[in-house]
Amino acid sequence: MSSLYNALYIQSGGPTAVINSSAYGVITECAKHSGSIGKLYAAEHGLAGAINGRLFDLSLEKPAEFSLLQQTPAMVFGSCRHMISDGDCHMFLGTLKRFNIRCIFMNGGNGSVRGCLQLYKFLSKVNYKCSIVEIPKTVDNDISNIDHSPGFPSAARHLAISISELIQDMMVYDTNLIMAAEVMGRNSGYLAASTSAAGLTGFGPDLIYVPETVFNEEAFINDIGRVVAQKGKCFAVVAEGVKNQSGSYLFEKPAARGANKPPLNMGGVTPYLNMLLKKRFPCKIRCIDMGLMQRCSAHNVSAVDQKEAVLLGAAAVKAALEGASGKMVSLRRTSELSYQTETVLIDLEKVAASNNFLPTEYINETHNGIKPSFLNYIVPLIGDLPRYASLKKTIAQ
Repeated sequence: MSSLYNALYIQSGGPTAVINSSAYGVITECAKHSGSIGKLYAAEHGLAGAINGRLFDLSLEKPAEFSLLQQTPAMVFGSCRHMISDGDCHMFLGTLKRFNIRCIFMNGGNGSVRGCLQLYKFLSKVNYKCSIVEIPKTVDNDISNIDHSPGFPSAARHLAISISELIQDMMVYDTNLIMAAEVMGRNSGYLAASTSAAGLTGFGPDLIYVPETVFNEEAFINDIGRVVAQKGKCFAVVAEGVKNQSGSYLFEKPAARGANKPPLNMGGVTPYLNMLLKKRFPCKIRCIDMGLMQRCSAHNVSAVDQKEAVLLGAAAVKAALEGASGKMVSLRRTSELSYQTETVLIDLEKVAASNNFLPTEYINETHNGIKPSFLNYIVPLIGDLPRYASLKKTIAQ
């Protein structure tokens, strides 16, 4: 851009361990182009702040604090889940004019992609010259046209480590025990599948159920019973988005949330699994919702994830300065032998047209586990896992 304009950064949707790293990438790259970009603003609570003209002036911050964004979890500028109306678009335009903004960087998941596309079309329609670029992030890994979304590798690493630790806890007592863990992912099974990597530590789940296949309750009970009969214990991972034969989510069942109460959000499988297992097995049952730590666990951050989040933030700025708009910065894996990626630009229309699901080629034939071939995809993303003690534990004579 030939004239000096300002830029706006917007965080959207749910937190991840590395979305603030993308913010760092945007901030540092904008600073390199002070001849093109004047001030960089960040919206308070995402689109809500951008619509209502509540922006943070980042020029007033201490520059030394920005580097700490790379180790800061959640979303430092705040977010919201807001469906944009026509009236919102006009208010958003008012904010852009008021603050002389001509570059917009939206950082979020599928909802953000659709919102970014809607704003791009509106600004084009009203002939407001502006570059708007999407920076992807989601722990669910359900954004299409990208090898993996920033946020997913860290969530996957956290789950692989946490599941391996829970399984070791399960092995402490010489009694029968069944543990079932509910993990995030919405309608995509990538996070659930990633727990298979816990097996590399020697402590992986016995069973994994993903939304890409039908969840059959009787088959689930039979699977659990078979493993308990063999080992005395069983650890199962169940994705929050699994559906039964009728196409209903498990958390939609009255036993999970109470009669006549429609689900407001994804999740809530744990109460139903607990009821189901306690009804069918006399041993101790522990059903665990892996919870919010999946998406904001900075202490288990993936080094690859953190690096790529910064990279995509910076790439979005470069793309906007080169005139790109209505695009998402994406990652393309270029080598399977040694992990390598490149950044590419994808049309928002293409990204918004579909979601990303776990390929069925990774799911075993009995629909209760993940094939070892999935490790080739996930291991480079999550990095080395802890090595635990492996003792002979020979009984004295």
